[in-house]
Amino acid sequence: MSHYRPWGSTENGQIEFESLTDETLEGALDVIRKSFFLYESVSIGVELNSEPGASEELEELCLYAAKDGVSVVAIDITTNEVVGVAFNKIQVSANSSEKSFFERFSDNCRYKSSKALVDFMINVDSRVNLFKHYYVDCILEIMFIATLPTYGKRRIGEMLITSSLELGEELRRDKNVRIPITIHGSDEVTNADAVPALVSAIMTSNYSYRIAMKLHFDVLLEVSYDEFEFNGKKYSERVGQEHRQAVLVAKRLSPILSKKQ
Repeated sequence: MSHYRPWGSTENGQIEFESLTDETLEGALDVIRKSFFLYESVSIGVELNSEPGASEELEELCLYAAKDGVSVVAIDITTNEVVGVAFNKIQVSANSSEKSFFERFSDNCRYKSSKALVDFMINVDSRVNLFKHYYVDCILEIMFIATLPTYGKRRIGEMLITSSLELGEELRRDKNVRIPITIHGSDEVTNADAVPALVSAIMTSNYSYRIAMKLHFDVLLEVSYDEFEFNGKKYSERVGQEHRQAVLVAKRLSPILSKKQ
C-alpha cells in the first residue's frame, strides 16, 4: 500500500489533492484518456485519436514520468474518483551530447501522431535552455495536466499546479515526499536523489496560461500554433481561434536553507 500524501482541498472540501499512488494510477490515466488526449490543443493539432495506438504510447510516457514519484491527482471524495492529474517529470541537466528524456522517448515512438506531440514538446523546450537561464541543474516539469470535462471551472487545474509547486518546495526542504509507483512490476523511484530548483511547464491553452499568470510564473517563450504542421495542415487550423499558442513558463522554488539557519 502506498503512503497517502495530501496537498490540500478545494474550499468546499469536495476535491482533495494528493500524490499519485498505485491505487490512483489507473484513474489518473483515465483522466488523461478522457480529457488531455481528446481536448488538449496539441492533441488536436496532431490528430492523436485518429491513429490507433498513439494515445497508448503516450500513456507509457505518463508511466515513465510517474516513476519519479512527484505526480499529483485530484480526488472527488464523494465518489473516490480521480478527476484531475498532473503527471510531473524530474528533468536533470545533462551534457550537451546526451539526448534528453523526451528525445530518447521520441526515438522509440512507433506512431506518427504521438511522436509529433513529443517532438512539439522537444521543439518548445529546446528554444530556451532553462538550466542555463536559471543556473539550475534540476527541474520539476509539469508534463501533462488534465481535468475531467465534467469537473471544469472548479479551480482543479490551479490546485494541481499549486500542489506540484508545494511538492517541489518540500523536496527543497529535504522532505521525502516522493511516492513509489509500481510500473511493469518495479516500484523503483527514478531520479530519487534529484532536488528541483525550478518548476516548468508548456501551457498549451488559454486556461492553463491564465493559471500560470495567477501563480506568478515567468513567461519565457510564446509559440504560435501556426508554426507547426501535421499531415499537411497547421495545428492552428485544427485547434481553432480560441487557443492560438503555447507558452513556456517557469517558476523558481525557494532556496535551500542551510542547516545552521
